[in-house]
Amino acid sequence: AAVPEYGIDVSAVMREVFERERTHTRSMSGHLTASIEPRLYARISAHDLKRIVTNLIENARRYGRSEEDGRAHIALSTRLQGHLIVIDVADRGTGVAPADVERLLRPFARGELARTGVSGAGLGLAIVERLLGQVGGRLDLLPNTPSGLIARIELPKVRTRSGTTESATI
Repeated sequence: AAVPEYGIDVSAVMREVFERERTHTRSMSGHLTASIEPRLYARISAHDLKRIVTNLIENARRYGRSEEDGRAHIALSTRLQGHLIVIDVADRGTGVAPADVERLLRPFARGELARTGVSGAGLGLAIVERLLGQVGGRLDLLPNTPSGLIARIELPKVRTRSGTTESATI
């Protein structure tokens, strides 16, 4: 998808993704919560942003189930941090060993649970990284405390057509 000349409303896109994914997560006996700051803008296509975040939520549903109750407990947050928009998809599963993070970002690589019958091509995180790289963004996989994984997206903040937010510096 084409990158817009001016920023899209990331907050509105995240609210839309949350509403759709909350219902789907609930149908799988999981829980999805969200904390979304308003009026955050970045230069990325809405289609790509939806694809990226939906992919990360799907991974959390598959691999981020809590050992306590076997359900996915996922928290989506979107906030401004300096000149970056930070989007976190956090789960309370077993997490990922730091040594496995780089491998999981390669195409066709999958986590340990892939051998237990979870379906998927293993392209997800590689696609996420590629789409983010096209717009100056990045993906990090970080440990969640006390357990689980945080998939963190960072996007440069931009101004809107009316100039209501500051221009980003990369």
